[in-house]
Amino acid sequence: MINFPENTPLMRQIASHYAAQLDKPLLQDFLANNLSITCPAQALIVCNQFQQLIDLAMLDNSNPALLNGISNVENVLFSLFNLVYEAMLTLGFEEQWQQASDRARLESS
Repeated sequence: MINFPENTPLMRQIASHYAAQLDKPLLQDFLANNLSITCPAQALIVCNQFQQLIDLAMLDNSNPALLNGISNVENVLFSLFNLVYEAMLTLGFEEQWQQASDRARLESS
């Protein structure tokens, strides 16, 4: 379960916005707390999709209205990244997180 800070609703909005852009229902459900990940295979899918979400958000030059007034989008994305990372660790899916991170690194180089 993702525990979005109540004082930063924008983080949840950004997660939802980019998950919808990717059209990844499993990721969308996980980020909306509508999915309990129950197996390593499912966790790996969500972790891989989340890495795609971060990449998409970092490279987004379309300036969606959602981001108007945010001076440092990278900090918000870093916080979101850490939030999802913590959730995966808590759920016991550190190995799947690491596999997805390694894959993202290989694909970006």
